[in-house]
Amino acid sequence: MRITNNLIQMTSLANVQRNLRQIAEAQDRVSSGLKLRVASDDPVGAAESMRARGSLRALEQYRRGVQTATSRATLEETTLDQVGDALVRARELATMYGSDHTTPEQRRTGAIEVEGLLRQVVGLANTRVDDGYLFGGLNGTTAPYELDESGATLDFISSGPVGQNSIDISEHQRVVMNHNGTEVFEDTGVLASLRDLAAALRSGDGEAVRSTMGDLDSAFDSVQTLIGDVGARTNLLQVTSANLDALEVNLLTLRSEIEEVDIEKASTELVGRQTTFQAALLATSQVMNLTLANYLR
Repeated sequence: MRITNNLIQMTSLANVQRNLRQIAEAQDRVSSGLKLRVASDDPVGAAESMRARGSLRALEQYRRGVQTATSRATLEETTLDQVGDALVRARELATMYGSDHTTPEQRRTGAIEVEGLLRQVVGLANTRVDDGYLFGGLNGTTAPYELDESGATLDFISSGPVGQNSIDISEHQRVVMNHNGTEVFEDTGVLASLRDLAAALRSGDGEAVRSTMGDLDSAFDSVQTLIGDVGARTNLLQVTSANLDALEVNLLTLRSEIEEVDIEKASTELVGRQTTFQAALLATSQVMNLTLANYLR
C-alpha cells in the first residue's frame, strides 16, 4: 500500500476528530451524570431501565392503594370503637332500668337516652368518606340507613348496603377496604338491639328490657370481632407498605446503576481523553505543516 502525505493528513485529522468526539461525550457524561442518554448507548441496559421505570410506576399505584385502604381501615376502626361504646352504655341502661326497683315512668325516661344512642349509631353507619359512604358497600353514593320516626317508637330503615370494595396493593394481591353496612349494623344486631331496648323502655316493661341484654351482649361481641378483622387488615397493609418500600429501593438502585455514571470514574475518563487528544495534536503537528497545526489548535 502506498502511503502518501494526503493519506497521513486525512488519518491524522480523523484521529483528532474522533478524540474530540470522545472528549465531548466524556464531558456530557460528567455534566449530566448519565451514561445512558439514548437507547443506542446501551440497548440491553435501556430495556432493563424501561422495565425498572415501569415497575416503579406500578409501585406508586400500589402505594396509593395501600394508603387508601389504610385510611379506610383507620376510619372504620374508629367508627366501630364508637359503636362499641354506644352498646356498652346501652347495656348499662338496660341493667339499670331492667331492675324491679325501677318504675315504668323511669324506664320511659331512659328510653330517651337509648333513642339518642340509636340516632348516634345511625349517624355512624352513615359515615362519609371521599364522595360516598364508608359502609355503603357497592352502592357507596346512597346513605345506608335513615331514621324512621313515623311509629310509636323510633326505628331505622336500611337501604340494603351489600358488597365490598377492594383495591390492588401489589401485583398479585387485592384487599377489601372495609365492611359494608349490612355486615356491621344488621348482621351483628347492633341497630335492632338498640331499637328493641328503646321500645322496651317506652313500654315500661321491665321483663322486656331485661330480654334485650343478651342481644346487646351478642352485638357487642360481634363488633369486637369486626374490630379484630380490621386490625388484621391494617397489619397486612403495614407489611405490604414495607415490602413496597424495599422493592422501590432495589428498583431505584438498579436504575441508577444502569443510567447514572460513577462521577469519579467519569472524571478520570475525561482527563484521559483530554490527555489522548493533546498527544494526538502533538503527533499531528509532526506530520503536518505548522500552519495547519496552529489552525487545529
